[in-house]
Amino acid sequence: MQSPLRYVWLICLLSLVVITVQAEVGDSLPNLTPRETALFDNGQRQFLRLWGLKQGVGPVLTDGACSRCHSVPVLGGGNTRHWTFFGLLNPDGTFDPLDGSGPSGLNEGGILLQPLSNQAFLPNCSQGGEKLPPNANAIEDRITPQTFGFGLVDAIADADLINQAAFELSNYQADGIHGVAATVPTYYAAAPNKIGRFGQKAQFANLIEMAAWAFAQGMGITNPLFVDENLPQGMPIDPNCTLNSDVPNNTNAGSGGSGIFPISHFMRFTAPIVPAKCPGTDCAQGQAIFTAIGCDKCHLRSYATPTRASAPMDLAGNSVVSRALSRQKVKLYSDLLLHDLGNADKGSIPENQTVTGVAKLSQWRTAPLWGIQYRTRYLHNGAAQSLDAAIRGHSDDATGEAVTVINRYKALSPFDQQALLDFLNTL
Repeated sequence: MQSPLRYVWLICLLSLVVITVQAEVGDSLPNLTPRETALFDNGQRQFLRLWGLKQGVGPVLTDGACSRCHSVPVLGGGNTRHWTFFGLLNPDGTFDPLDGSGPSGLNEGGILLQPLSNQAFLPNCSQGGEKLPPNANAIEDRITPQTFGFGLVDAIADADLINQAAFELSNYQADGIHGVAATVPTYYAAAPNKIGRFGQKAQFANLIEMAAWAFAQGMGITNPLFVDENLPQGMPIDPNCTLNSDVPNNTNAGSGGSGIFPISHFMRFTAPIVPAKCPGTDCAQGQAIFTAIGCDKCHLRSYATPTRASAPMDLAGNSVVSRALSRQKVKLYSDLLLHDLGNADKGSIPENQTVTGVAKLSQWRTAPLWGIQYRTRYLHNGAAQSLDAAIRGHSDDATGEAVTVINRYKALSPFDQQALLDFLNTL
């Protein structure tokens, strides 16, 4: 007869076994509280929602739902759909976004082209979608990024980004690599971050402001952080082109961020894409090559979030400490810093035409590589149709911080190049 004590010990041992379940793409982070799960679920519904005229959409817009652009491979992903940025690049190198704030004072609806309008739904509306204005000599397309794992990126401390920039300046001089931590203006008073990390020019320091900007510029819904109406083509808004009875579409102070916060909650609590396993020894060799030729000097493997990472809840500055965001490895393969990619001309890769945030024309934030297994177009504008083309297109072969690393890649044997690409395709 077996001793009952043996079964007690067996039960105790089994209770210590942690069964790891592979998260599906688009799932929430593990270890969310019931409240955080409810916020994620509600945010997911709002992310999917088609916003209407009564919520202040328009009068011009790029689309009426987050899900119309962030859709591949699932809700919250990226897309090959383009956003067109434009402005006036002066002979002295200064840039005017043509939104009324530049040195010329010209307002021609910049800096984002909004090709759709409310005209199809409001017969008396006289304003159609935007067209590129005559003074726009700087035009730049950018593709829609994935939003997976954005809450972890938001939680990274400013000090870590600043320290990484200092480390690169001290240690990577031989390769000419020296990332810049972008100090950007913030509009959300309770935001803990002032170092840019979102956007292809690191123009946003936190998730709240990124969501608020997308509301104002993408869907035309002004909000407490971006209260100024974007004038289509710089012309006064035809009152027949708005129907915003639910949410005042100018100051929008009464909304309390009722739109932007649910959207930010969905992105904040969505898990990053888990890398696939390397299919063989060649792929594992590719991972070693990634480090050997210096790719990881900009595409840093990971950061770590603070011991107590907070999640903002409202415009009043209330937040909660989130266990799901605290003490986490953020394996994004990016230092999130600005790097100079050289003096490429218009039409080449990378194209340097417009200024967003504090970045210079030729400066771009290191693109995170996590989730690249689900992409089919690469670089900020989607011009590269293969990873090989994307690597080679990091500079014009003569200028920019990536020249040395690219030359090392070109010097690899075809076998080693393919091993590196196999590894990248697992991320």
